Amino acid sequence: MWDKAVDGAHGHLVRKTKPNGLTFLADRIAHLIVPKMDHLACFMGGALALGAYTDPKGMDSDRARRDLRTARALTYTCYQMYARTNTGIAPEFTDFDGKDDMQVPGNAKFYILRPEAVEAFYYLNKLTGDPICREWGWEVFQSIEKYCKTQYGYGPLKDVNNPHSVEDRMESFFMAETLKYLYLLFDPDSEIDPLNKIRDICTIRSHFLFLTLFYSAFFCANLISRMISFLVMR
Repeated sequence: MWDKAVDGAHGHLVRKTKPNGLTFLADRIAHLIVPKMDHLACFMGGALALGAYTDPKGMDSDRARRDLRTARALTYTCYQMYARTNTGIAPEFTDFDGKDDMQVPGNAKFYILRPEAVEAFYYLNKLTGDPICREWGWEVFQSIEKYCKTQYGYGPLKDVNNPHSVEDRMESFFMAETLKYLYLLFDPDSEIDPLNKIRDICTIRSHFLFLTLFYSAFFCANLISRMISFLVMR
């Protein structure tokens, strides 16, 4: 299922900008391709990298090399979504239909402290060891610290091109995800291993579950036992 979905994305959604050929994932509505990419889609940089490193055909396969190449390119585009605004903060989504690679649309110029870009930075740095991802993360953190900090926390920006547009509220995922990935990105001695599928499992909301093989077996056995009891009682 994963391989089929990724093949489909490469065949239909992966696009290049003009004039500099930045890689992005377009939206598709029915048969219409919309040249925009949401900040949410930046998680695909990390997902593709994980897929490449766990490809059953091996890292040297054409498919794995393709996926890692796209992961790097998408993540660089996500970094550019930050770097090209006045605050160094990315908008909710970016348009790629102009002559200058990307534009911030009027209906998506806000930023709500999303984590997906720094998530991709973390996974690419952890898997490939490329230090540039840590540099990108540091730039993003500095921009958040400078433009999103409030008296008691961190708030969204109404306009990423207006340095004085911070709001007095904070999404819960900022601490649960954005800051967590940034912390892990700057912690080279962390024992967390994204490739350890038995011990370290990360949920979609960036919650790491540390499981031993014994605990996993106990959990599954207990769950099956409870399911059987439920069926018998019925």
